Amino acid sequence: MRAARFHTFGHDPIIDDVEVPTRKPGQTLVRIDAAALGHLDLTVGSGNFDIKPALPHVGGTDGAGTVIESDTFDAGTRVLVRGGGVGLFKPGCWAEYLVAADKVFTPFDSALEPAIAATFFLPSTTGFVAVHDIARVAAGERVVVSGAAGAVGSMAAQFALLAGADVIGVVPRADQVPLVPDGVRPVVGRGSELADTLGPDPVADVLVDTLGGDSLPYLLERVLPGGRAALIGYTLGTELTIDLPNWLLKDVQLLPVNMIRKSARQAELAPDLIRRHVDGEIGMAVQEFPLDDIAFALQMMREGKVAGRAVVVP
Repeated sequence: MRAARFHTFGHDPIIDDVEVPTRKPGQTLVRIDAAALGHLDLTVGSGNFDIKPALPHVGGTDGAGTVIESDTFDAGTRVLVRGGGVGLFKPGCWAEYLVAADKVFTPFDSALEPAIAATFFLPSTTGFVAVHDIARVAAGERVVVSGAAGAVGSMAAQFALLAGADVIGVVPRADQVPLVPDGVRPVVGRGSELADTLGPDPVADVLVDTLGGDSLPYLLERVLPGGRAALIGYTLGTELTIDLPNWLLKDVQLLPVNMIRKSARQAELAPDLIRRHVDGEIGMAVQEFPLDDIAFALQMMREGKVAGRAVVVP
């Protein structure tokens, strides 16, 4: 079978021909139908992470597949692939076949397309938790979502709309505007340019920030006194400097969205979120790449040029 394996940390994976893995009792063999490309995968491949798999290593922490052999699942069952160290310190989903412990696999509604199934879990659950559990968005509130064209930002914007909020979607570049969900008012800009576009006055009760970086201080200034800011990501920068006297005066809550501590909540939400995707109530942009083009796909991710979530299809 073909598999994309890291041979050297800090370098792109290489497509290798390897043996189809053989399962043992308590394990399931699946054919991978689609595998997600995520920033965690890039982090593992960088070698700058506390989890360092033995090389060569098949990447890919999330995927969707079809059961070939199992003592637990019927052959032909469509399953999600996630957890159990898959793609971290055990072989991952960037391959034609995968063997892993039965607990790694979760059957899902076969009406969900494999590319969506492979990628929906983290963005959908994160967006829902940020809007409902952390920021507690209410009907009639004004919400700003930064990175509204990205996978997590798009989902957060959609859930805020469904909650009855008026939503502004901030994107750094004009070419990202078509990826902002329908019903969300797009605003283009970054840093001081974004501040000029939004104007000097507060414009939101709630901020959901997925980007961090140089725009975040300006966005926090646009939250009304007593408002909330749910902070999720840091793709545009990892540091935040706050003027404490004015922050205390405004009393804007800074609320971390830490999904590592939300695994039980994610599992609880997944069936309903799958139904919403199948019914078309929510949607997520996915860009598919052949497995052979994984290096190109990863470079597109690094440059922020992927339309939504990236998946490879063996």
